[in-house]
Amino acid sequence: MDSIRGTAFLQYGELLAAHGANLHDYLAPHRIGLDVVGNYEKRFAYKSLVQIFEGSARALHLPHFGLELATRQGLTLLGPLQHLARSAPTVGDALIAVIRYMRVYSPSIHYSLERRPGRALLYFQNSLPDSRETPQIIEKSVLQGGLLINELQGGSFVPKTVLFRHLPLAHMAVYQRYFGCPVLFGQEHDALVMDAEDLQYRCVQYDPALHDIVRFYLENQYGAETELLEKVKQQIQILLPKQRCSLEQVALLLGVHVRTLQRRLASNGVEFEQLVEQVRCQQARQLLHHTSLGVAQIAQELGYRRPASFCRAHYRWYECTPLEHRQKFDKRESS
Repeated sequence: MDSIRGTAFLQYGELLAAHGANLHDYLAPHRIGLDVVGNYEKRFAYKSLVQIFEGSARALHLPHFGLELATRQGLTLLGPLQHLARSAPTVGDALIAVIRYMRVYSPSIHYSLERRPGRALLYFQNSLPDSRETPQIIEKSVLQGGLLINELQGGSFVPKTVLFRHLPLAHMAVYQRYFGCPVLFGQEHDALVMDAEDLQYRCVQYDPALHDIVRFYLENQYGAETELLEKVKQQIQILLPKQRCSLEQVALLLGVHVRTLQRRLASNGVEFEQLVEQVRCQQARQLLHHTSLGVAQIAQELGYRRPASFCRAHYRWYECTPLEHRQKFDKRESS
């Protein structure tokens, strides 16, 4: 599900107020209530968050908006993941644990860790089609990865280098102030580069008992439900080309009562129609990128009776036509 928790808005209202702006004015167009702000139990669309942050940066004439918000938020937005990381044995263990359970905070956010001789890279990706067009959330997320490592080490961490795919939004001195290291743009990845030794640091708040408790809590709270969501999405993917995709049919195939399935989805803040939309969006991207199927054939694979319906949905997801999407991907691959 394209979602994120309400804690993503922590300190957002305060940052707006500092620049004379009103929180409600930025949330209302996206139909996000004030009750969502700072509430870990509330979820909303990740794409809306990205659009709100990009719009805020432009409206406030604040090119380093994402960096400033990340600095103000710290790690409080992560909820139990923050405690999981803090209580881990080493920085490397903490990062691996957070990466494994990041879906609890948002299934749209993806970090990965790569170890090289003498170096380690913490990569950031999200579920959006081209992150270079949404640099505020990228800069914010990469900086928060660095802030996490800094807290785990007790305030002694400075990256070796920071890599961004997009071009700079502000003066280099601004990036130096936030990261304390060289920042390179136009790179192949969005990543934070550190010494391999940084992963070996013992976490200053290491607590094996707490770490096991939080891990047990996360596994029990979210493991079974995540497995259920994946099973539902698999059945949706199978049923779409047959144009028989319904909540009733999926429940029948999974061997559960329709109301039971509906209740379990609702407990995760998910509606069946949202999962169908997510599967269609992801499948459209895969088929446009990695097959030569025509628009009409892809529409059929996704369960649409008319190609025009698919084209309207695709524009809603990616703000371009299917053919434009394919052309953009082909150009990126050949460059």
